[in-house]
Amino acid sequence: MREAFDEICEYGSDGASLVYGCIRGNEKIVFIKAGLGGDHIGYENKYVRIAHALHEKYGCTVISVSNPNEKRWSVEDDAAILNAVIRSYGLQSPELYLFGSSNGCTKGLLLANKILFRRMVLVNMPLTINFHRTKKLLFGIPETEVIAVYGEKDMTYPYASLLEGKRDGLSVVRIQGADHQFIGMTDTFVGLAEMLFFKV
Repeated sequence: MREAFDEICEYGSDGASLVYGCIRGNEKIVFIKAGLGGDHIGYENKYVRIAHALHEKYGCTVISVSNPNEKRWSVEDDAAILNAVIRSYGLQSPELYLFGSSNGCTKGLLLANKILFRRMVLVNMPLTINFHRTKKLLFGIPETEVIAVYGEKDMTYPYASLLEGKRDGLSVVRIQGADHQFIGMTDTFVGLAEMLFFKV
Protein backbone atom coordinates (compact mmCIF):
# COMPACT_ATOMS: atom_id res chain seq x y z
CA MET A 1 0.00 0.00 0.00
CA ARG A 2 1.28 3.45 -0.84
CA GLU A 3 1.91 5.84 2.03
CA ALA A 4 0.89 9.09 0.34
CA PHE A 5 -1.91 10.71 -1.62
CA ASP A 6 -1.80 11.09 -5.39
CA GLU A 7 -2.08 14.84 -5.00
CA ILE A 8 -1.55 17.29 -2.12
CA CYS A 9 -3.18 20.73 -2.42
CA GLU A 10 -3.65 23.84 -0.31
CA TYR A 11 -6.68 26.06 0.01
CA GLY A 12 -6.07 29.54 1.39
CA SER A 13 -3.29 32.07 1.61
CA ASP A 14 -1.53 34.47 3.99
CA GLY A 15 0.65 31.73 5.42
CA ALA A 16 -2.32 29.67 6.62
CA SER A 17 -4.21 27.12 4.60
CA LEU A 18 -6.33 24.02 4.60
CA VAL A 19 -4.25 21.15 3.27
CA TYR A 20 -5.97 18.29 1.53
CA GLY A 21 -4.85 15.07 -0.08
CA CYS A 22 -6.65 13.45 -2.99
CA ILE A 23 -6.81 10.09 -4.68
CA ARG A 24 -8.48 10.18 -8.06
CA GLY A 25 -11.09 7.54 -8.73
CA ASN A 26 -14.69 7.08 -9.84
CA GLU A 27 -17.87 9.06 -9.21
CA LYS A 28 -18.11 7.84 -5.61
CA ILE A 29 -16.42 10.57 -3.55
CA VAL A 30 -15.41 10.09 0.08
CA PHE A 31 -14.76 13.34 1.95
CA ILE A 32 -12.69 12.83 5.11
CA LYS A 33 -12.65 15.59 7.72
CA ALA A 34 -10.07 15.36 10.51
CA GLY A 35 -10.67 16.33 14.12
CA LEU A 36 -9.82 19.82 15.34
CA GLY A 37 -6.10 20.47 14.95
CA GLY A 38 -5.69 17.37 12.82
CA ASP A 39 -4.01 17.17 9.44
CA HIS A 40 -5.01 15.37 6.26
CA ILE A 41 -2.70 12.43 7.04
CA GLY A 42 -3.84 11.54 10.55
CA TYR A 43 -2.18 9.81 13.48
CA GLU A 44 -0.30 6.73 12.24
CA ASN A 45 -1.31 7.65 8.67
CA LYS A 46 -4.90 6.67 9.44
CA TYR A 47 -6.53 8.92 6.85
CA VAL A 48 -4.04 7.91 4.18
CA ARG A 49 -4.76 4.28 5.00
CA ILE A 50 -8.52 4.85 4.81
CA ALA A 51 -8.16 6.63 1.48
CA HIS A 52 -6.12 3.85 -0.13
CA ALA A 53 -8.25 1.06 1.35
CA LEU A 54 -11.48 2.56 -0.01
CA HIS A 55 -9.95 3.44 -3.36
CA GLU A 56 -8.48 -0.01 -3.86
CA LYS A 57 -11.70 -1.80 -2.85
CA TYR A 58 -14.35 0.48 -4.35
CA GLY A 59 -12.43 2.63 -6.85
CA CYS A 60 -13.70 5.78 -5.20
CA THR A 61 -12.26 9.27 -5.28
CA VAL A 62 -11.06 10.34 -1.81
CA ILE A 63 -10.46 13.83 -0.41
CA SER A 64 -8.91 14.13 3.07
CA VAL A 65 -9.00 17.63 4.55
CA SER A 66 -7.14 19.08 7.53
CA ASN A 67 -8.92 20.89 10.36
CA PRO A 68 -6.70 23.70 11.71
CA ASN A 69 -7.45 25.35 15.04
CA GLU A 70 -7.87 28.76 13.39
CA LYS A 71 -11.48 29.92 13.47
CA ARG A 72 -11.20 31.49 10.02
CA TRP A 73 -12.12 28.22 8.29
CA SER A 74 -15.80 27.57 7.66
CA VAL A 75 -18.06 25.04 6.00
CA GLU A 76 -17.91 27.19 2.87
CA ASP A 77 -14.21 26.42 2.58
CA ASP A 78 -14.81 22.67 2.80
CA ALA A 79 -17.56 23.02 0.18
CA ALA A 80 -15.19 24.97 -2.07
CA ILE A 81 -12.56 22.22 -1.83
CA LEU A 82 -15.11 19.51 -2.61
CA ASN A 83 -16.51 21.39 -5.59
CA ALA A 84 -13.02 22.24 -6.88
CA VAL A 85 -12.02 18.57 -6.88
CA ILE A 86 -15.25 17.57 -8.63
CA ARG A 87 -14.57 20.13 -11.35
CA SER A 88 -10.87 19.33 -11.63
CA TYR A 89 -11.50 15.60 -12.01
CA GLY A 90 -14.40 16.13 -14.40
CA LEU A 91 -16.85 14.11 -12.32
CA GLN A 92 -20.31 14.41 -13.84
CA SER A 93 -22.60 12.60 -11.38
CA PRO A 94 -20.80 12.50 -8.02
CA GLU A 95 -22.16 10.30 -5.24
CA LEU A 96 -20.97 11.74 -1.93
CA TYR A 97 -19.96 10.08 1.33
CA LEU A 98 -18.38 11.60 4.43
CA PHE A 99 -16.13 10.25 7.18
CA GLY A 100 -15.57 12.58 10.12
CA SER A 101 -13.75 12.39 13.44
CA SER A 102 -14.54 14.43 16.57
CA ASN A 103 -14.97 18.10 15.56
CA GLY A 104 -14.72 16.91 11.97
CA CYS A 105 -18.12 15.30 12.56
CA THR A 106 -19.69 18.64 13.45
CA LYS A 107 -18.10 20.31 10.45
CA GLY A 108 -19.23 17.38 8.35
CA LEU A 109 -22.82 17.88 9.50
CA LEU A 110 -22.62 21.56 8.60
CA LEU A 111 -21.38 20.60 5.14
CA ALA A 112 -24.11 17.98 4.75
CA ASN A 113 -26.73 20.65 5.46
CA LYS A 114 -25.48 22.40 2.31
CA ILE A 115 -24.49 19.50 0.05
CA LEU A 116 -26.27 16.13 -0.16
CA PHE A 117 -24.31 13.13 1.11
CA ARG A 118 -25.62 9.59 0.73
CA ARG A 119 -24.07 8.28 3.95
CA MET A 120 -21.88 9.59 6.77
CA VAL A 121 -19.79 7.80 9.37
CA LEU A 122 -19.17 10.09 12.34
CA VAL A 123 -16.64 8.90 14.91
CA ASN A 124 -16.86 10.27 18.47
CA MET A 125 -19.04 13.19 17.45
CA PRO A 126 -19.24 15.72 20.32
CA LEU A 127 -22.58 15.71 22.12
CA THR A 128 -21.77 17.53 25.36
CA ILE A 129 -21.31 20.89 23.61
CA ASN A 130 -24.50 22.37 22.18
CA PHE A 131 -26.37 19.08 21.79
CA HIS A 132 -29.50 20.85 20.52
CA ARG A 133 -27.52 22.36 17.63
CA THR A 134 -26.08 18.96 16.74
CA LYS A 135 -29.55 17.41 16.87
CA LYS A 136 -30.88 20.16 14.59
CA LEU A 137 -28.11 19.50 12.09
CA LEU A 138 -28.90 15.77 12.14
CA PHE A 139 -32.59 16.43 11.53
CA GLY A 140 -31.69 18.83 8.72
CA ILE A 141 -30.41 16.00 6.51
CA PRO A 142 -33.25 13.44 6.41
CA GLU A 143 -32.05 11.93 3.11
CA THR A 144 -28.59 11.14 4.49
CA GLU A 145 -27.95 7.92 6.40
CA VAL A 146 -25.82 8.63 9.48
CA ILE A 147 -23.80 6.10 11.46
CA ALA A 148 -22.54 7.54 14.74
CA VAL A 149 -19.63 5.57 16.20
CA TYR A 150 -18.52 5.91 19.83
CA GLY A 151 -15.61 4.38 21.69
CA GLU A 152 -16.51 3.19 25.17
CA LYS A 153 -13.69 5.27 26.70
CA ASP A 154 -14.69 8.48 24.95
CA MET A 155 -16.22 11.11 27.22
CA THR A 156 -19.28 11.32 24.98
CA TYR A 157 -19.97 7.58 25.13
CA PRO A 158 -22.56 7.81 27.97
CA TYR A 159 -24.61 10.24 25.87
CA ALA A 160 -24.70 8.16 22.67
CA SER A 161 -28.11 6.77 23.65
CA LEU A 162 -29.54 10.28 23.20
CA LEU A 163 -29.28 9.71 19.45
CA GLU A 164 -30.94 6.31 19.26
CA GLY A 165 -34.44 6.18 17.86
CA LYS A 166 -34.52 9.92 17.25
CA ARG A 167 -34.45 9.84 13.44
CA ASP A 168 -34.88 7.34 10.64
CA GLY A 169 -31.57 6.44 9.05
CA LEU A 170 -29.55 7.25 12.17
CA SER A 171 -27.79 4.41 13.96
CA VAL A 172 -25.27 4.18 16.79
CA VAL A 173 -22.31 1.78 16.86
CA ARG A 174 -20.29 1.26 20.04
CA ILE A 175 -16.66 0.12 20.00
CA GLN A 176 -15.39 -1.62 23.10
CA GLY A 177 -11.99 -0.52 24.40
CA ALA A 178 -11.68 2.55 22.16
CA ASP A 179 -10.87 6.01 23.47
CA HIS A 180 -11.42 9.34 21.73
CA GLN A 181 -8.45 8.91 19.38
CA PHE A 182 -8.53 5.10 19.14
CA ILE A 183 -4.99 4.96 20.56
CA GLY A 184 -3.63 1.45 20.05
CA MET A 185 -6.64 0.66 17.82
CA THR A 186 -5.72 2.38 14.57
CA ASP A 187 -6.59 -0.70 12.52
CA THR A 188 -10.07 -0.66 14.07
CA PHE A 189 -10.45 3.05 13.31
CA VAL A 190 -9.42 2.55 9.68
CA GLY A 191 -11.89 -0.32 9.35
CA LEU A 192 -14.78 1.92 10.42
CA ALA A 193 -14.69 3.58 7.00
CA GLU A 194 -16.06 0.37 5.49
CA MET A 195 -19.41 1.36 6.99
CA LEU A 196 -19.65 4.08 4.36
CA PHE A 197 -20.54 1.35 1.89
CA PHE A 198 -22.05 -1.36 4.08
CA LYS A 199 -23.03 -1.82 7.69
CA VAL A 200 -20.89 -4.07 9.86
